[in-house]
Amino acid sequence: MIGIIADSHARTETIVAALKILKDYDCRHIYHLGDVCDSAHPETAEVCLRPLMKHDVKIIKGNNEQTIIANYRGRKKTPVSPAVLRFLQSLPLVEWYRNAIFTHSLPFVRDLGLSCMVGVMGPTETRRFFSDFPRYILFRGHSHSPVIVWQNGRDIGIRPLLVGEKFDLIGRTPCVVTCGALTRGLCMVWKPEENYIECLSFIGLL
Repeated sequence: MIGIIADSHARTETIVAALKILKDYDCRHIYHLGDVCDSAHPETAEVCLRPLMKHDVKIIKGNNEQTIIANYRGRKKTPVSPAVLRFLQSLPLVEWYRNAIFTHSLPFVRDLGLSCMVGVMGPTETRRFFSDFPRYILFRGHSHSPVIVWQNGRDIGIRPLLVGEKFDLIGRTPCVVTCGALTRGLCMVWKPEENYIECLSFIGLL
């Protein structure tokens, strides 16, 4: 089982609650798809990162992390320690696992560079993903609402993902899965062996 979380925006309590539910699901890997921190509250960055690092969560760089880097790198007095800035700088824009790609928004790093973190996943970008990665699942954050988009012949299928629903991915690859935001009390699990995803809510744990 793979755990997926995104968009905590400096709310450490949501990270802790999500990690608890994902550990109960016995997730062997957990990915945070960016915006761990919030650029409006850079002083909380280290506290937000601590539980993720403790549980060996693989962290993707989001636009809020990049904004903190841009605002404070090289300055003598900052609310963020040099060590934290170096760590944020080292975060990848994309991670790969089996037939899955994990990113904050768009996977087209080579063409877009840092702007891939804020690019919109519209119909054009979706069709490009289907063309460039015909056998892959893209897991992304940024948009905050859990949705799946898949290739349906020449058309595009799209539907929201409901909490507690096991959504079968068989016949729906390639697809783009947007993970619900931690700020909305949502996270996700993916079971590659059975090829399904499930949106989870941890509201009761907060």
